[in-house]
Formats: sequence, structure tokens, C-alpha cells
Amino acid sequence: MREIAKIAVEELMSAPVVTVTPATTLQALTELMKVHDYNGFPVVDEAGVLQGLVTRLDLFKIYLLPYRTLMPQETWLSSVGAIMSRGAVVLHRRESALRAVELMVEHRLRTIPVVTDDGKGQSVVGVVTRRNLAAALQP
Repeated sequence: MREIAKIAVEELMSAPVVTVTPATTLQALTELMKVHDYNGFPVVDEAGVLQGLVTRLDLFKIYLLPYRTLMPQETWLSSVGAIMSRGAVVLHRRESALRAVELMVEHRLRTIPVVTDDGKGQSVVGVVTRRNLAAALQP
């Protein structure tokens, strides 16, 4: 088995990536989660530039709103843009799998977008998940 610090993220990442946009409806997101057993989806704009990440946990939080007395129930919660996390933690292709493990532990993440920097911003080229990393740790 190779040392995990010597394995590049690009060797483990899942690609091509299923992405959503901020305008994706929550109903469409729910359907997408039924079709793909993924914890999260990168959110990209029309140019394919990363805007954030939306996860199952983000979707679960919506169901708590009626039970939170200090939070007004908002009617604008109809799209991914309203619930996604902005400023997602990202990795670059050549970073080590050990860095991915470190970020997942430190930030309690399950999915990290893998990006490449281009003139427009950060374009998503893959994702690395706990499942990807667990496979690399197997003897």
C-alpha cells in the first residue's frame, strides 16, 4: 500500500461531477439525492465557477424551521441558493490525500470539491468524499 501522503487527490476523486446551480429547486435537489447517493453537490454558476456546496444536512435544516421559535419561517426557501454553504473548503488536483483527510477531520466534512483555477474562478473538476478516502486507506 502506498503512503497516503504520496497519493494525489486527483487519483481518488470522483469525476465527472454532478453539480447544481443556485437556481436549482429544493424539489429537484431532493430528486437528485434520490438518484445519486451523494452527501453533497458543488453549486456552480452558469460559467461553471464554484459558488458553494449544498449537502443533505443543509436540506435537513429546512425541516427544523417550523420547530425553531427564534427563526421566522421564510417563504424564500425554495432554491439551493437559499440553503447552500458559501466559501466551500476546496482541494486542488495535486494536493495529497492526507490533506483531504486533514480537512475532513478538521471541518467535519464528507465531500470536498476539487477545483482548478482558471481566469473565471475555481472550476470544479471532481469531488473527493470520505468513501474515496476510505478506499485509499485499505491495505
